[in-house]
Amino acid sequence: MIQWRSISISEARGKILKSSGWLLARQAINMLNTLVLGILIARHLGPEEFGVLSYATSLVAVLAPLTTLGLRNLSLREYTQKPEEADRILGTVAVMRMCGALLAVAAAYYVATRFPIEHENIAMLCVILAGAVLFRTFDTIQEHFIADQNPRPFVVYSVIILLAFSVIKIALIVGDGSVNAFIMTNAAQTAAQGVGIAVAYRRNRGSFPGFKFEWSRMKLYARQGFPLMLGAMSAVIYLKIDILFLSNMAGKEVTGLYSVAARLSEAWYALPATLALAAFPRMVQLRAESPRRYRRRMQDALDLFAAFGTLVAITSIFWAEPLIALLFGAPYVGSVLVLQIYVWVGIVFATRSLLHKWLLAEGFFWGSAMINMTGAVTNIVLNLLLIPRYGAEGAAVATVLSYTLAPLLLAPLVPGLRPVAAMQLKAIAWPRRVFWPEGRTGAGTG
Repeated sequence: MIQWRSISISEARGKILKSSGWLLARQAINMLNTLVLGILIARHLGPEEFGVLSYATSLVAVLAPLTTLGLRNLSLREYTQKPEEADRILGTVAVMRMCGALLAVAAAYYVATRFPIEHENIAMLCVILAGAVLFRTFDTIQEHFIADQNPRPFVVYSVIILLAFSVIKIALIVGDGSVNAFIMTNAAQTAAQGVGIAVAYRRNRGSFPGFKFEWSRMKLYARQGFPLMLGAMSAVIYLKIDILFLSNMAGKEVTGLYSVAARLSEAWYALPATLALAAFPRMVQLRAESPRRYRRRMQDALDLFAAFGTLVAITSIFWAEPLIALLFGAPYVGSVLVLQIYVWVGIVFATRSLLHKWLLAEGFFWGSAMINMTGAVTNIVLNLLLIPRYGAEGAAVATVLSYTLAPLLLAPLVPGLRPVAAMQLKAIAWPRRVFWPEGRTGAGTG
């Protein structure tokens, strides 16, 4: 029995490592691609036009949770626990996401006409960019691959499409393409990614997936997914609403400078998010096998994420200015201080990715929503107070403060969130492990 259990755990770890490897490879390529192309496009367009591009992409990003309806992690859990019901899960989630995508398109038009940035036809461009998300309706197929811990098929197609559109964007840079051309290309890339995932499934499984819609399942998913959707939308507001505020309160150039700092700071955020996503199926299993070991492993991972985030933030004192000057050139040196402030968000963002998975595994669906909504409201209030006086630097401070304070503000009021606040505080205090190397300051108790 002992030997069988050892082999089982070893196989589980091997699957996680292989699955994580493919997901990390995709994220690494995506991060490198986004960073390199972002630099080239920013240099080509200049701060003002890059501000317009950032406005359009940020608006669609804020509305993106309407296209997933909080069902991404929920469907991943469902595929893991009920693989025999995959067709019904897939069909129900796809219909729900189609409805959400249509709502996102309407919302994009309203916001772009009500709070536009100074640019001709910006509302129509935002609608086209948001409309491309309709092709991502069947994006839930990738959760099916991840639940099977076999993400290779959709990763390969995703990377091929990414590289193909990278060539197109480089051609636009060489051909002196306008900001409108880049927005349209982004829309086409989004649509192609959705089609590519369906093709990957077809080639891997021999046929297109079955779709069986169930009203009863939709009601259940709507009830469970609603808090997750609110949480996801609030999380995006953390990172993107400041760009929308800046575009209306400070102008295109300041928006462009801020966007460069945010993009560099966020470049490594995909790493903890990907690790948390890949480990989630195993988290669900480990929680059932050994709750004590599960909590200890969680705190170990949180401490590691926070330590890495701290290292990135502290060293920005030395690398921020020369890096921006080297990569983006003289027009963007005004974003140095913004970057040095904004990069501190990474400490909390890294740990939060894993904590939200912990809340989902615990069945506390409203937990993430409550944390993110509290932080989003705090961020909006701070932006309104700080941007008029401090501009881009004020927006960066607002983001850092709102990320840090959200779970701490809720902990006294919501008992279920006190473990989250405690784990985050322990992670921020990761240097304690110098004195307690095994991390036994409470991580493994209970």
